Amino acid sequence: MRDERSEKLLIIDEIIKEGLADTMDMYGGSRSVGQIYAILYMNGGPMTLDELRDETGMSKGSMSLGVRKLLDDKIIHRVFKRGERKDLYQAEGDFFQFFSSFFTKRWQREVSVNVHAIKQAQPKYQAIIDDPESTEEEQEDASRMLKKVTDSLKYYDFLDVMVDEFQSGDFVQYLNEKYDLNNR
Repeated sequence: MRDERSEKLLIIDEIIKEGLADTMDMYGGSRSVGQIYAILYMNGGPMTLDELRDETGMSKGSMSLGVRKLLDDKIIHRVFKRGERKDLYQAEGDFFQFFSSFFTKRWQREVSVNVHAIKQAQPKYQAIIDDPESTEEEQEDASRMLKKVTDSLKYYDFLDVMVDEFQSGDFVQYLNEKYDLNNR
């Protein structure tokens, strides 16, 4: 009876693990990194790299890279256990925190990359507009693009605000209270 129940639970756990790994893949993480997170999440306690490698079948190098990525994204944590000499890792169990960590890092990167590109492009567009040797068509195109990229800065300001709100926890708390998400 116990072995049959354990087998049933393992099958159900595998469904959840696959769902978590697929979700990570959907949002721009690799499926293998998603599998590492899913295994840690479903394990219920911390695991060593060796245990994770045994569970996933990944090479030690791939496992280390995946774990480092998850640590950088702050969706797994290194934990201490008295008497354990190897590093232990545990999944972030709070999906609100997971969401906040995972997405705010990507939003910050998007803001950084694109604002940097816009700041580089703006004076170049302006130079074409101001250059008497530029054709009228070039000046019009440069003017149109300058307006377009300058207007997009509002979106990046919005993302900055979203990052601040998610990192403070205020926005998640507001949504939880407004929609009574904790009692669904």
